[in-house]
Amino acid sequence: MKKLFDCLVKNGKLVIPTQGIVEAALGIKDGKVAALLDPGVDLPAGKVIDAGGNHILPGVIEPHSHLALGNRVEDFATETKSAALGGVTTMFTYLRRQGLYDEMFPVMKEEAESRAYVDVAFHFGLMLSEQVDHLRRCFEDYGVSSFKFFMAYKGEEGRAMGIIGCDDGLMYRGFQQVAHMGQGVACVHAENVEIIDTLKPALRAAGRDDLAAWSEARPGFTEAESIQRAFFLGRETGCPVYIVHLSSAAGLEIVREWRQKEGVRYVETCTHYLTHTLRAKEGKLAKANPALRHEQDREALWQGLKDGSIHTVGTDHVPFTKTQKMVSIWDSPPGFPGSTTLLQVLLSEGYHKRGLSLEKIAEITSFNTARIFNLYPRKGTLQVGADADLVIVDLELERQVQAKNLLSYSDFSIYEGEILKGWPILTMVRGQVVMEKGEIVGPRGFGRYIYRNYTRG
Repeated sequence: MKKLFDCLVKNGKLVIPTQGIVEAALGIKDGKVAALLDPGVDLPAGKVIDAGGNHILPGVIEPHSHLALGNRVEDFATETKSAALGGVTTMFTYLRRQGLYDEMFPVMKEEAESRAYVDVAFHFGLMLSEQVDHLRRCFEDYGVSSFKFFMAYKGEEGRAMGIIGCDDGLMYRGFQQVAHMGQGVACVHAENVEIIDTLKPALRAAGRDDLAAWSEARPGFTEAESIQRAFFLGRETGCPVYIVHLSSAAGLEIVREWRQKEGVRYVETCTHYLTHTLRAKEGKLAKANPALRHEQDREALWQGLKDGSIHTVGTDHVPFTKTQKMVSIWDSPPGFPGSTTLLQVLLSEGYHKRGLSLEKIAEITSFNTARIFNLYPRKGTLQVGADADLVIVDLELERQVQAKNLLSYSDFSIYEGEILKGWPILTMVRGQVVMEKGEIVGPRGFGRYIYRNYTRG
């Protein structure tokens, strides 16, 4: 009998953003969703997967990671493999350089596609006037439609990280160019570094070397003030603005004030701001920028997810090691791994403990990200015609987080030892099963770079 599908995924509950939860089977052909069928249908297929009554979500799209900062380009292998364990099927990573991207792009694309287990997309950092002048080329030739502006990282802090923070003039002109692209979005790291630099010296002089000191040097109002400025410039230029890693209740208040005003604005938070505070037992391992906040900030962010003020959740994943992190709090690099536990945190802390719906989780982990960054309808949904990117989750499965099992180059997790409830049991990328029952079964180098200008594959 002729096979109708390459793969049939049956007996599942599909979580389809904007449509709800539907008991259905998925027919997959040529890497695409080809049909939605009765849940227990028995049709000829090259491979049949029984979801066992579990929920099937669109593959997670990680909007915020920093690859090639841990073990260089080998991060494209280790970190996408690790991410696949957590149901991630597309991974955005920020590239940055102090020059044009003409030489860097083809090299990084080749390195990614030769190693990645899941699909990969790039954001470009904008730090120089000459980079702003080449935005159109980045979009048309390289399929990059999202560009990062660093309001933080000026002066000594920026030099230590190889980043040139942008002044308001560069941001204004950059916003103009992004707006002219039509499909672009400006990703903004919003922190007022001038105020931060006035607070640090007293804390250091007092001999402080703890996680809370880092937070006290970067209070929430420094984020809120910069969000206000970014949104204002976005409105003036007509540029869509995407605030990365919102961390504070003060910042969220500004976001809500702008909701009814003219302009296009999006907001991302990260899992660690939803689970950890400045008193986290992980200490320096949990150092991040923006800094961890107080419990009231954490709970405010959960409410922001529920009411739609926050559109996406990422992790700011960077595969540092304990050795790199466990130095002075003032010298420790900000960031830590997180992509592998993104979905589990939202299921355990959001769905089970706070009543965050599965539909909302699918929106903030996949659908919204795809729409904001020009991946939809190819990604972010389980509708016919979309890439067959999906994750089957067992909502009742409980596991203890152990860094040694997460396959990252990094040797720690800020969730080490915690029991999370709700884990992926299968991850599929474009019809290829890459993870099954906690084991990586997909091939290295299967991941593809995704152009986002709608003119290429």
